[in-house]
Amino acid sequence: MTVQATGAAWPAGSPRPGLAARLGALALRDTNVVVASVVLNNLLRAVSSMILTRLLAPEVFGISGVIASLQFTVALASDLGFQAFVVRQEDGGRKRFLDTVWTVALLRSVLLAAALAALALPVSRALARPDLMPLIAASSLVFLIEGLASTSLLSALRDRRILRLSVVEIAALVVQIAVSAGLAWLRGDYWAILGGMLAGAALKSLLSYAAFPDSARGLALDRATLRGLWAFARYVTGSSVIYLLVTQCDKLVLAKVMPLDQFGFYVLAGNLASAPLGFAANYASRVLYPSYAALWREGATDLRARFYARRRLPSLLYAAATGGIIGSAPLVVGVLYDPRYAEAALYLQILCVSSLLALPSCAANETLTATGRISATFEASMAKLAWLGLAGVAGYLIWGQFGLVLAVGLMEAAALGFKWLRMRQAGLLDMTQELAFLAAGAGGILLGLGADAVLGPLLR
Repeated sequence: MTVQATGAAWPAGSPRPGLAARLGALALRDTNVVVASVVLNNLLRAVSSMILTRLLAPEVFGISGVIASLQFTVALASDLGFQAFVVRQEDGGRKRFLDTVWTVALLRSVLLAAALAALALPVSRALARPDLMPLIAASSLVFLIEGLASTSLLSALRDRRILRLSVVEIAALVVQIAVSAGLAWLRGDYWAILGGMLAGAALKSLLSYAAFPDSARGLALDRATLRGLWAFARYVTGSSVIYLLVTQCDKLVLAKVMPLDQFGFYVLAGNLASAPLGFAANYASRVLYPSYAALWREGATDLRARFYARRRLPSLLYAAATGGIIGSAPLVVGVLYDPRYAEAALYLQILCVSSLLALPSCAANETLTATGRISATFEASMAKLAWLGLAGVAGYLIWGQFGLVLAVGLMEAAALGFKWLRMRQAGLLDMTQELAFLAAGAGGILLGLGADAVLGPLLR
């Protein structure tokens, strides 16, 4: 018998594995793999930021934010939820099924690349920056490269190959950082960031075939699969369009009203605030969702207790760590960047409030989706849109750009409150556990403030 991920007891009379084997099995648990990969990912990104902010001017990060926002906008406007669809389907490992998903994804990528290239001229004119046109057009190549990747990157979650998937992603990130740093040293402009993105995407697409068995794909259009994808994706697409509005309108507005160097501070703060989001999203989608979906398919009883049991410790640690970032934001910015970027600290504190709420929100979303309540994602996105429409406009009118940033930082609270309501209706909410997660976050904020008070003066 092999070591069990659930920690089940060993049968009587069976030889217990040695310490090295037990430690190896513990390290390979899905949750621990996700934690290790996210920590390594964030460390690499921190090193990248430390290098690039010393080689590039703040304006370059403002340009990066504009182009990243455009890419995100175009991609999310046509999101079909391929990953969740492949993981949840009973026949998600069938060749013709995967070939059909790959074909649709490839066609979508071609359309996305064409759409972004077509937007290059009007967007550069709207921002009164004609020099952005070739950069925006060239960035469309990222979609083409990603569209060629195998569906093995999707089915890896279903097949529990999380370690291999994480290695592929880390390898692509290392290449992206190395290429960006080299080009930044040689050129000192935005093409350094774009070159790294293209190199990383190319390696990831290549490894999607080389690192996984049965990864070869061919063109196919299976009618049953297409019908199933549409039935699944109609809620995902609607939710993604709303999510697009609530996550990108701040960047589009601020890119217009802020000087590019100030917008660069906001983009850098958003990048730092996304560090814990990497764990929240990956842990929820790669560990919780497959586990929850399996429990639901098997007809398990007492879903509420079993769902919370699977996320309790990671949720508490996540809340404390993210709270620590909020409290110590000036210290974090002071360590990573030179004094030119000190203004990013306030933005980081505000944006990390949403990061603090991201894991309970993502976990709630996966709980509802795995149990068949797919429309909840769309409805929660509508709650975010309503919040941004009211609080965002009011904040901007009263406090200007700071008011809009504040509304964005508190936006996740609206979605989380709605998801809690839907979970309560489904009998899946344990409010005591949720409040414990928030209390851990408050404790982390206090610890972060203390760390900044003690260590901050040494950097200033």
